Amino acid sequence: MPSPVKDQEIAAEQRYVDQAYARLEEMRAEAQALLREGYRQSLAGTKGSLVDRDAMVHQAALRAQALDIADDGLVFGRLDLAGTRPTASPRPTDPDQPTGPDRPLGPEEGAVRIENGREVRYIGRIGVRTGEHDSLVIDWRAPAAEDFYRATPEDPRGVIRRRVLHSRGHSVVDLEDDLLDPDAADGLTIVGDGAFLASLARTREGAMRDIVATIQREQDEVIRAPADGTVLVRGAPGTGKTAVALHRVAYLLFRHRRRFGSRGVLVVGPNRRFTAYIERVLPSLGEGSASLRSLGDLVPGVTATVHDTPELARLKGAETMIPVLRRAVADPAPDAPGELRVVYRGIVVALDRARLDRLRADLHRRNRGAVNGARGRVAGALLDALWQVFCDAGGRSAAEEAAQEDGSAVWGALLAAEGLGEIDAPSDRGGARPAAGSRADFDARVRGQRAFTDFLVAWWPIRRPVDVLAALGDADRLRRVAGREVERSIVAPLAASWADLPGRASYQDVALLDELDALLGPPPRPARRPADEDDPFVVDGVNILTGQEVAAEDDADPDFREVTSSIERLERARRVDDGVVEERPEYGHIVVDEAQDLSPMQWRMLGRRGRQASWTVVEDPAQSAWEDLDAARQAMEAALGGGATGRAGKARRGRKPRREEPRRTRHEYELTTNYRNSTEIAAVSARVLALALPEARPARAVRTSGIEPRIRVVPAGELAAAVRASAERLLDEVDGTIGVIVPLPDGADWTDEVRARLADGLPERVQVLDVLEAKGLEFDAAVIAAPETVAAQSPRGLRVLYVAVSRATQRLDVLTAEDAWADRLR
Repeated sequence: MPSPVKDQEIAAEQRYVDQAYARLEEMRAEAQALLREGYRQSLAGTKGSLVDRDAMVHQAALRAQALDIADDGLVFGRLDLAGTRPTASPRPTDPDQPTGPDRPLGPEEGAVRIENGREVRYIGRIGVRTGEHDSLVIDWRAPAAEDFYRATPEDPRGVIRRRVLHSRGHSVVDLEDDLLDPDAADGLTIVGDGAFLASLARTREGAMRDIVATIQREQDEVIRAPADGTVLVRGAPGTGKTAVALHRVAYLLFRHRRRFGSRGVLVVGPNRRFTAYIERVLPSLGEGSASLRSLGDLVPGVTATVHDTPELARLKGAETMIPVLRRAVADPAPDAPGELRVVYRGIVVALDRARLDRLRADLHRRNRGAVNGARGRVAGALLDALWQVFCDAGGRSAAEEAAQEDGSAVWGALLAAEGLGEIDAPSDRGGARPAAGSRADFDARVRGQRAFTDFLVAWWPIRRPVDVLAALGDADRLRRVAGREVERSIVAPLAASWADLPGRASYQDVALLDELDALLGPPPRPARRPADEDDPFVVDGVNILTGQEVAAEDDADPDFREVTSSIERLERARRVDDGVVEERPEYGHIVVDEAQDLSPMQWRMLGRRGRQASWTVVEDPAQSAWEDLDAARQAMEAALGGGATGRAGKARRGRKPRREEPRRTRHEYELTTNYRNSTEIAAVSARVLALALPEARPARAVRTSGIEPRIRVVPAGELAAAVRASAERLLDEVDGTIGVIVPLPDGADWTDEVRARLADGLPERVQVLDVLEAKGLEFDAAVIAAPETVAAQSPRGLRVLYVAVSRATQRLDVLTAEDAWADRLR
């Protein structure tokens, strides 16, 4: 029954919330006025006014967006503190702190609200102040809001009552109180059973929601951890690791806006289902500037769509693939010519395949830069080799004699007809003509022949990473570069996995493509030349010797060119399919979720994006699906700047060992409370954990539902039908989301077609997905199909199953074809 006391308390809080919303509307109007003023700046007609316009419009638009996002549930908390706090002396201005209307506001900076002799603070999504700069609502990330999350009955921190307001739109519909200091509660009304436990029973809606109103103390310590170095967060399923990491991003962007807002923040999840699941959280917290990506779409132009078999994933993810990729880059392109023939003063000079292969190997061995940028050096090496052949054959004296004979024009015409003529004669370019038979004359005449330039372009092409990896779809080519790193028995299936690139790329393939991108380097940047300079080696805007695009200076005003901000470049980087390939972005802060599953090659990929970054790494070693944990740990340390370099960092013979970088500051935290699962479901996951890691300790569940999981044995041939029937029954038992979690495809079992039949006709709140896609997700109810198959599919199968059975919050169904597995789980 409704409580008159609670109704009175809700009405009182509603009056205050209405006041906050009224001020929010005024702040919106101020942001729109600033936006209009920004556009008016351009009317001055100067270049400076355009810069002023862009800066004002950008800031006003960000402000307006934050105010719009805060509209839903603007105020969610209240603190009643013991007595009034003494006025603190103002702290020195921190240049790394945000400025403007939403900077952190301590109670000493505005009028302190007093009720019944106690200080009252209201906590919300953003800071709201009156026109006189008095505090109405304190941003949840501000230091003054810290007590809302840190206070406990054991350590109340001066807080008597913590109140959580539940709103729908602008209306307060419910509230829950936590009494933290009963001895000081005279005159305070306490209602509800406690905000935290009430929040745990909420129905899920298919996407992760923020937990800003119910962050617990151990979680808040992670969120507000120092910004420098690395924060490593460990915790079992359901401890809120992902939510904590995302709220930490919002906190860092608020407290260190200038540092991270300009350099960018990258949030990396295991797959696209996961990133779709969490994509609403940061915008709901007023932060939309972070880049949210999965491991499968970090490389522009390629998106992972499949998972490799455990055998292939183990091979592709290991650092032993690095020498294989190096050899693949050094291997000739599929259509590379096998002979170079040029004519110098009537003498044919040729390089055969054997000599060309030795030259290519030497070039790659000596090359210290990007392969794609080396074509100029390659041209010089080819000329050196041709000159050596020419001299060894006694061609210098013959060339001198030929130069004294008449008929050079006729001879030049014959050569041109065969594609061996010069693009331009040396004499046409001005300056003194080099002596016949000299190296300068040889270089000038050979370099100008179409046969030489066409050969150079075909023999050392500008290659894309996907071209190199797709070429390894040829088993013979792969066998040639495999070396000792790839067993002969796996060459055929490995080549077959690359046969359909880029359309069918796996998550491990994306890391290999990034490694190839680092080896190949970007294509040469466009070079500018004066408009009146006629370069004979520039054909259709491309220098055929270097592969560079060349733009004339008169193509654009050289004094007025577009300047892009880092935010614009990061925004373009998010649009991986727009056909524009920018340089690989580097970020100021990187968040890695489900880090325990990353392979060494994936860590190398992330490390390139955060050479100077601080990190937040979220993991649960007990959930790890990667087998070689030591290799993955070494690669992680190298990526985080911990000094370990792993296999790829060992010194080559004859070189000094690479100096290890000093280990960066690291803050480690462990979350120990399971907020997701009921105690009944947690008991099942604990049994699986005991099978996978007998020494591991499960997190403590805090909520009992009274609903026991259903574990049933059905004949193997009827499993799919039974799974479908369980999903249909759960539709009547829960109002929220349902996850149907099946094993990885195995032959004709659990294929995409089988999954499509399971999902056919069911509402959108039912998701059918495999065990790897379920990583990081949660559902109100879950159906686990064939746990025995999941456990047997890889050496880490039991850990993968542990993840699967811990996805549900309310109800769990497990269907197995083996009695022994039913006994293990009950």
